[in-house]
Amino acid sequence: MPVIREHEALTDLTDEEQTDLKKFALANQEDQEGKYRPVLTARDGKLYARNYVGVIETRRGTVLQILPKVDFIEGQDSEERTRQIFLEMLRTYRGLRTAQFNKTSISALRRFNMLEAFVRLFLNNLVLLTQRGLAHHYNGVEDNLPSLRGRILFPQHLRHNAANRARFYVGFDEFTANRPVNRLIHSTLHKLRSTTHPANQQLLHQLRTCFSEVPQSARPEVDWRQHRIDRSMHHYDAVMDWVGLFLFNHGLTTFAGKHVNQALLFPMEEVFEDFVADAFKRHQRCYTVKKQGPKEPFTRIKHQCAFDMKPDITLLKSKEVKFILDAKWKEIDGSGNEPKHNVSQGDIYQLYAYGRKFGCTTVALIYPRTQKFNSPLRYEFIDKVADQPLTLLCLPFDVQQPESSVQQTLNQLTNH
Repeated sequence: MPVIREHEALTDLTDEEQTDLKKFALANQEDQEGKYRPVLTARDGKLYARNYVGVIETRRGTVLQILPKVDFIEGQDSEERTRQIFLEMLRTYRGLRTAQFNKTSISALRRFNMLEAFVRLFLNNLVLLTQRGLAHHYNGVEDNLPSLRGRILFPQHLRHNAANRARFYVGFDEFTANRPVNRLIHSTLHKLRSTTHPANQQLLHQLRTCFSEVPQSARPEVDWRQHRIDRSMHHYDAVMDWVGLFLFNHGLTTFAGKHVNQALLFPMEEVFEDFVADAFKRHQRCYTVKKQGPKEPFTRIKHQCAFDMKPDITLLKSKEVKFILDAKWKEIDGSGNEPKHNVSQGDIYQLYAYGRKFGCTTVALIYPRTQKFNSPLRYEFIDKVADQPLTLLCLPFDVQQPESSVQQTLNQLTNH
């Protein structure tokens, strides 16, 4: 089974699969906002992964796994460990907020490939749903029956049974599980029937039995628009996140599935940003954490504001902005004498603008901790605002130890 890292060339694929994936890449070069953000890129006659991590299943059934490139420190760079860390990071990803990930289930998936791991997490959530019972509702039914049930619909009864007194055309309310939400789940189970892991196959068969009285969705898009989860159905929340992912790629960048069977790909910049923001919310109480804000206008034209500023992560105290953080899923080199250390100049400009706009004394770029970047870098901005110097810190964040990373970051911010 092909396994590659971000930005590596795709290997072990047939010519037909290469052709399909090239078409898939051409169809997916922009994100939902129209920005150029290709899933795959072609170079020197080869296809290369970008910074999306997850799985692509070709139409021939080959599963291509794309893992994070970052070499997690302490030498733990095996595929199993990397996959486990990535799944733990997904617990906080904005597109899967209600999907239930827990460390016990993730640890049990170390020997699953990425696609089978996603299938297993969905099935585990569905088991919990079935234990609480499928949601039913009353559905109006009309039928010509040999026995009286409900109420006789006289116009239809006379039309169908004028010469047959042994039948009754009736209308009644049937308490049934045949509703859009359950049809969508059954369709998802059917789509995943090609799962190859024996444990998943067994569990999938058992769950399909639970939905045997519910038909598959004949019009999935219509059922998705019409499905509702009321107050008595909160146990459906986590499952429907997975249904949206498997049937429609909801929660991810929308990928055209015409040239592949399945594409479950997660943008690592967003995954890392959400993971860092969640860690600051969970592991400290000194500051209020604001994600994607506060929003402030940056310019004005003819008394109208234009070009808003909206920092990725802000730490506030008593509603006052104290520190602005920007999480970047990039490998930088903290060693050597080269002063830029592979830090993007565009990121420096952005943090400078944020710092001056919000009156901070310190701003920070947060990067994943690696073997080449495991201690802070400190830059002093050189400008004419002499009464308020501004410092930029580049700080390593160990995704395996988020709590200690939060404390170390706060220490650097407050004691630099």
